[in-house]
Amino acid sequence: MSRLKSNWKWYLCAFGLPFIISVFICIKNGVYPFGENCILHIDMYHQYEPFFTEFMDKLKHGDSLLYSFRLGLGSDFVSLFAYYLASPLNWLLLLVPSSHVIEFMTVLILLKIGLCGLSFAAYLWNHFEKVNAAGVIFAAFYALSGYMAAYSWNIMWLDGLVLAPLAVLGLERLVKEGKCGWYVTALAAAILSNFYIAFMICFFLIFWFVLLFFEETAGIRQKAVCLGRFILYSLLAGGMGAVLIFPEAAILSYSGSAGVSFPGQIEWYFDLVSVMSRHCLNVDVYTGREHWPNLYCGCAIILFLALYLQNRSVSWKKKIRRMVLLVFFWISFSNNILDFIWHGFHFPDSLPGRWSFLYIFFLLVMAYEGFLFLRQNKWYDVAVGVIVSVIFLAAAMLTEDTGMASKGAIMLTGIIIAAYGILLTLWILSSRGKRFFVSYMLCLLAVSELYINADITGFSVTSRANYTKNWESVGELLEQVGKTEEEPFYRVEEMERLTKNDAAIYGYSSSTIFSSLMNIGVSRFYRNMGMEGGKNFYSYSGATPLMSAMLSVRYLIANNPYEESPLRTLVAQDGRNYIYENLYTAPLGFMADLDFEERCRITKGEPIANINRMARAFGAQEDLLVPFGGKIDVGKDKTEVLAREDGYFYATYRDTSVTNITVSSQKRVRKFSKCDHRYILDLGWCSADNKVTITNTSNVSDFRVSVYKLNLNALRQAYQKMNEQTFVTDVFGSTRIEGRIRAAKEGNLILSIPKEDGWSVMVDGEETECKTFMDSLMKIPLTKGEHQITLRYMTPGLKAGAGISLGSLFVFLLICFIKKKFA
Repeated sequence: MSRLKSNWKWYLCAFGLPFIISVFICIKNGVYPFGENCILHIDMYHQYEPFFTEFMDKLKHGDSLLYSFRLGLGSDFVSLFAYYLASPLNWLLLLVPSSHVIEFMTVLILLKIGLCGLSFAAYLWNHFEKVNAAGVIFAAFYALSGYMAAYSWNIMWLDGLVLAPLAVLGLERLVKEGKCGWYVTALAAAILSNFYIAFMICFFLIFWFVLLFFEETAGIRQKAVCLGRFILYSLLAGGMGAVLIFPEAAILSYSGSAGVSFPGQIEWYFDLVSVMSRHCLNVDVYTGREHWPNLYCGCAIILFLALYLQNRSVSWKKKIRRMVLLVFFWISFSNNILDFIWHGFHFPDSLPGRWSFLYIFFLLVMAYEGFLFLRQNKWYDVAVGVIVSVIFLAAAMLTEDTGMASKGAIMLTGIIIAAYGILLTLWILSSRGKRFFVSYMLCLLAVSELYINADITGFSVTSRANYTKNWESVGELLEQVGKTEEEPFYRVEEMERLTKNDAAIYGYSSSTIFSSLMNIGVSRFYRNMGMEGGKNFYSYSGATPLMSAMLSVRYLIANNPYEESPLRTLVAQDGRNYIYENLYTAPLGFMADLDFEERCRITKGEPIANINRMARAFGAQEDLLVPFGGKIDVGKDKTEVLAREDGYFYATYRDTSVTNITVSSQKRVRKFSKCDHRYILDLGWCSADNKVTITNTSNVSDFRVSVYKLNLNALRQAYQKMNEQTFVTDVFGSTRIEGRIRAAKEGNLILSIPKEDGWSVMVDGEETECKTFMDSLMKIPLTKGEHQITLRYMTPGLKAGAGISLGSLFVFLLICFIKKKFA
């Protein structure tokens, strides 16, 4: 505490420098309120804003934090909280207006960038017991590294970056002094904030412990005690996080991340020079699937590493151990098996090198140690460092074609390194009085470099006005429709959506989601029925009226007044947005015959056949979708369909390289995106002798579509059968649903809720086993007669995890009490 009081100005600078640089960049880029932009980027745009909004709504209105029907067909919220929202700072949403969630997240990112600098500085000054401006600069390089430039929008990871230096500091205190409080607290906080990044931190702490184990302990007894402490307190920290880890593990077992197998063969991604070139200034950040890490942490990092190796105050044994670990890091970036392990025994679908912030931390600590003893270096030590850096940059030039650093970035890095070399040499050769001016120039050069790199490579912006333009309009229209709605539960969907999590933004129940925790069984069912689905998303896009009815989608939001047809009617509009009511929709559940699934015979890759078989299983006497018999003109990039009679049309296509398709008919124009997901295109209602134009805007040379007409007679037959025996909802809540149904004969009640272990079912007061419909939805077997149904939800693993967490916390506090009592 005394050190904190005496060094508070340096700590303030360590927080303030990266924070102020980030604020200036936001102002320069016109981020609201300094313009009309926002820093919503990638998942922050599509996931975090909706999830933060849903979390805030639950906090302010007292809804259960266990489950949400605003995320897909229904999602466990505890696991989603653990994965996306567990940062303690997020609870400050209680103080934020709903219209400023974006700004709340922006401020959080800026604060966490500053806190990264603060925590890194705290580590440096406690480890080296030295306070100076250099510590502030090195802390800023950690806070504004290439990792931060690439992933600052990934707000759920940033707590891990803040807490990692503190966990390492706690581990050092544990090994050197036997003090456990700092280590357990920092590691438990990291696990509770984001277990995924915490796994990487834990993996890194094992390596750090090995270094300390050989450097700080002597004798078998001391080594045994040290190892025992490390295991005990690591387990206690992990145990404190069990309250979120257990639910997370349970829900992840249903996701697209389940069932990943260990790599069978060794693969090498790229050469060492190409990887190291990612250290250059102004290298474009990478977030794709090619495994390139984001490593920038200062142009002079190799120069300082060379100074560290020439540092005569550091033993060669210590240097060798650290260089071995550094080489292991380099190998990990290129080796598929190590990459797999570092990422939690999982290959990331994109956003590679998610653990590289730990490498940056380790490298900067070594570099700072080399800088601390600069007085003991000679001018030729700096020259050696510059020469090594130049050799590396020359090699990077030769690998430019295979690497990810441009010649311009490499040359600019060389110029900056030369400037550092000159200033460091002058500092060594100068008298004590002149060193202050040289130090000032070094700081100015470093801050300039930080700002330039962060400005060019970080903080991508998008239009805030476009993101929020429909919030008020859609909200008012939904409220208007809700006042006349008698059903306690129904779903709403969109013809043109902003994100796949719009339901969380607008506050309605939906059938669409984009989340790493979504139920993969639902996604596969959707795909088999011609709808959009993937590893971490499923969507209403591609839904036919039969699937729409099954999913209880009563209303559709559109941005045009031309969607009325025999399928839907306009019920609310304000000139900007329009809400249509589907005329074919079922309640939350309906009865199906015992052999219904067998008669459907869902086949992978045959959506049209699957839809027709399901319609016939419901009772349709004809196919629901029949091949179009009119005129089709096929061009290079568009297909024209001429309707001979009134009808509702759909189309399929086989080329999954197509990403964007535009469909225009009469006054209606609709744009389809993410078409590489291959879902059925809703061509809409077309009157006789009118033309539908399907345009491929992705410049695919051989674009072919198959057109189908909706058989309204078959739809009525199937819908009538589906709607004969339906679930009447009496009570509907996030975690409790009560209702009744009259079954004409023995069969299965199908509920449009994903089948997961958290749901318990009571039929007429007796607990009943819930089964799985189409490997995705809930199926409750019922006998003939009238039944009272009650469903309750409790997050699987939550109680057991909470018990372990409380027990671990109790043991930790007891140990702390005993240590203090008998110290």
